[in-house]
Amino acid sequence: MKTILILGASSDIGMAYIKELENASDFGEIRVIAHYRTMTQRFEELIASAKNVPIEAVRADLSQPEQVGHLIHHMKDRYTAPTHILHLAAGGFRHMRLRQFDGALIREEMEIQVYSLAEVLKAFLPVMAKNRYGRVAVMLTAYTFGIPPKFVTDYVICKYALLGLIKAAAAEYCEKGICINGLSPAMVETKFLDGVDSQVMEIAAQNSPLKRNVKLAEVIAAIKFLLSDENTYMCGTNINLSGGGALM
Repeated sequence: MKTILILGASSDIGMAYIKELENASDFGEIRVIAHYRTMTQRFEELIASAKNVPIEAVRADLSQPEQVGHLIHHMKDRYTAPTHILHLAAGGFRHMRLRQFDGALIREEMEIQVYSLAEVLKAFLPVMAKNRYGRVAVMLTAYTFGIPPKFVTDYVICKYALLGLIKAAAAEYCEKGICINGLSPAMVETKFLDGVDSQVMEIAAQNSPLKRNVKLAEVIAAIKFLLSDENTYMCGTNINLSGGGALM
């Protein structure tokens, strides 16, 4: 049985991927460990309505190292290790100029996005390596290509740190049969960007060569491939989902 650990499963992307798994016929026998920090009605209803995939919801505040440790120990006790890891967790999107640099805020975001994943990979990649099998997909951003926009200092810092973690892990574990990759979409209209002015979203769409923002279904398709058995050779890659707006 495949065990899929989703960090940040209560996000719009996390819930959409769980729905994809519910309807999938090509993934074999699976179970989902759905991490969340705040239980929402939509997330609770999704778990309750699942019929084809067993889902265990596990709460942890990833900004707190001891809670990350509890999550890891729970996984070890119940399942030994996941076969698949999808990392979507993030504290939130905000505008921050460099002159507004707030070390405390950035440290908290680094705990959520980077250090928590590092601890999870530290715990479970060696087990995956023994089994010669594993898939890891990490949510990044199209801002990791070319020149990032102004005034998103903390977001850019954390995503580049995540990119470095992916590449470091891939360098060690690709030869062990583990495919570790990132995906970097441009703006996706989800609740993660609720704090962004609608005009910013509209401008981003107009500035895209395709004249629209990324569709949620397009992000899910990329995740589905990265975590599938069809992906046997892609490792250490950052998939560009900018619609041509951020060419390498």
